Amino acid sequence: MGMIAGDLAAAALAHWPVLARELGLDPASWRAAPLARREDGRVARILLRMEGPGGARLVMKHEARPEDPEKFAAAMAAHLAVQEVYARGVPEVLAFDVARRACVMAYLEARPLSGLLEGAPLAAQGALLSRAGAWMDGFHRALSGERRVFQPRHTLRFLRGVIAEVVSGERRVADPQRFLACAGAFCADQALYEGRETITAQTHGDLHLRNVVMDERRCWGLDFAGGRVVPVGHDIARLLGDYAILHAPKAAIPEGEVLPPEVQGAFFEGYGLVPAEDPSVQLLLRNRVLAEWWGLPAKAEDRGPAQARRWAGVQALAGRVFPGL
Repeated sequence: MGMIAGDLAAAALAHWPVLARELGLDPASWRAAPLARREDGRVARILLRMEGPGGARLVMKHEARPEDPEKFAAAMAAHLAVQEVYARGVPEVLAFDVARRACVMAYLEARPLSGLLEGAPLAAQGALLSRAGAWMDGFHRALSGERRVFQPRHTLRFLRGVIAEVVSGERRVADPQRFLACAGAFCADQALYEGRETITAQTHGDLHLRNVVMDERRCWGLDFAGGRVVPVGHDIARLLGDYAILHAPKAAIPEGEVLPPEVQGAFFEGYGLVPAEDPSVQLLLRNRVLAEWWGLPAKAEDRGPAQARRWAGVQALAGRVFPGL
């Protein structure tokens, strides 16, 4: 078997023979090539493209850190639950080993939505997010919950706790006075989201832009985090909030809104389970801006390049969502 350099890759390849034999494959007849990796203080994860006889391709994933077999098992269970009811929307998991925190999946000739959006003009961004909306619509319908009255108090109770921690100094955030002004204005609008219905579904749990991949025709979801049955706005806000912070042209966003109207309209052309005006969507989109704010390091010198970019996006977006603050 061909080898690639690196301790993380070597750790992954050490598990390949067991998984290959489970699939009835000769492990020695396959070569490995790097596909993606993440390695920081919290996570060490690698994806390898395995190339075998006759041009066959598979993906092997290994999570070296965190060393948490229960979490890995939960992620596999979440993926398999979606695979059972929405097979066209996920890459097929072919084999996995919880103790080794490794799995083998079908190979997709696809790119992450994050990369496709990078530098794309507004119309192209809308077209991509319309496709992502259609994928999410199918996912939520496959594991739908019920129609219920949305309860904004749960989200806002947590936010008020964060506000109290910032005021007391227990929690540090960048530009705390502006954060408190924006968060206070948001809490004051609680009545706008009360007494209105939404729809629940089994959610992804971590639906950022890198966890949706596409080719020219199809779209798939990855790395299901075993989300709860909650209002669908949780997944929608996670995905569209990520877009608004990192990719949306801020000048195209009207004051008081989170998204350019063209992009919001395009997404909800693809996603039809709830409309753009759904209370869970509108509240959780705005809360996402604040959650990203309090989740970033307070000091500029403590932010890496990706965090610095996200911070710049949060600040620019906050100026549109909370005008005058």
